Amino acid sequence: MYYRITTFTFDEDREDEVMAVAHAATDKLTAIAGIQSGVIVRVSPGKTITIASYDTQESAVAAQPQIKEILGQLAGMLTAPPEVQEGPVLLDFF
Repeated sequence: MYYRITTFTFDEDREDEVMAVAHAATDKLTAIAGIQSGVIVRVSPGKTITIASYDTQESAVAAQPQIKEILGQLAGMLTAPPEVQEGPVLLDFF
């Protein structure tokens, strides 16, 4: 299992617009080969973390063109570039 964690920062007054893009992209996201799950978590006003799990690192890398296409729709709403962290699972305690 491989995870990509992305932090998004945006004007908190535009959260509905940001989430509308996410909701509209759900079918495209779930159709990505190798994606296992994904969640968006609000960690503070105007800041979310998206956590996506993939079956392998190769799947996560192969998904990038599709992800970048979707993220392009957020370009005018973000107040900073997305911050991406990723890596393999070392311990799954569930």
